[in-house]
Amino acid sequence: MRLNHLDILEQCFRDKFRGYSKQEVDMFLHLVADDFKEMSEEIENLKKKVERKNEIIKDLKSQSGTGPQNDSANPQITQEILKDKARQVIREVREQAEIHKKKAQQELSGLKKEIYKLTKDKSSLIQNIKKSALEHLEHFKK
Repeated sequence: MRLNHLDILEQCFRDKFRGYSKQEVDMFLHLVADDFKEMSEEIENLKKKVERKNEIIKDLKSQSGTGPQNDSANPQITQEILKDKARQVIREVREQAEIHKKKAQQELSGLKKEIYKLTKDKSSLIQNIKKSALEHLEHFKK
């Protein structure tokens, strides 16, 4: 017979002359039921974790070529295969990150050059405006 926490909580005992204290028994049953409930929930959580891990392993098997189609050659995935796959993924991610980093550096360099050019153009424009303003002032003074 499998008990759950509710079975423990609902358990009743007959009263007998000079028997146990009903309050103590009830209190103990509540403690046992709470522990039982926590353990049941923990077991369920662990089952779910195992299920998720099995899915990950299944995905890794299919990605590494040791899936169902190759089971006769290598029936179980080894830790070494998982480590190699992880290293490969990390290497690929680092390569992609390096490519993005180089593109960002090129874009930054281009932006710096453009800012420098705009700054020069601004200075040149200010000089031209000053020169034109001075020429107009001289023209009106005459």
